[in-house]
Amino acid sequence: MSIGTIVRAGLALLIAFAATTPASAEDKADLVTGYWLTQEKDGIIQVYKGESGSIEGKIVGGSGPPRKDVNNPDPAERDKWLRGKVIARGFRYDGQAYWAGGTIYDPNNGSTYKCRMKLNADGNLEVRGYIGVPILGRTAVWTRTKAPEERPEGR
Repeated sequence: MSIGTIVRAGLALLIAFAATTPASAEDKADLVTGYWLTQEKDGIIQVYKGESGSIEGKIVGGSGPPRKDVNNPDPAERDKWLRGKVIARGFRYDGQAYWAGGTIYDPNNGSTYKCRMKLNADGNLEVRGYIGVPILGRTAVWTRTKAPEERPEGR
């Protein structure tokens, strides 16, 4: 076997290994970014990489009449529109299967929960909000969708 053959075989193995090496946490962020329709099909959440590099999500669309954040525990926030509100923040890929370490705000009851997200094999996003530990929580499944039509602020 010649040196050239050994070098070519080594390069082929290196390329094959690189193709099967797991993506970095940075690359994993791209898997969950985009637009998601909530389980109730009444809201569209844009999931994106925030300024700090963590994953965030904000309400960018929904069905029904425009709503204000009337259940917010902060009285100063209750008169603001839900559209444009950041409801998910602080998520980072954990190296396993989850984007964890974040929180999610539920505008239906004004509560904020610890949260983790997982991209299922079927392409849906499993979002689990919980108190304390994940077993004490509720899971919603979001489906990928397209960006909503542009509307004036809050509407």
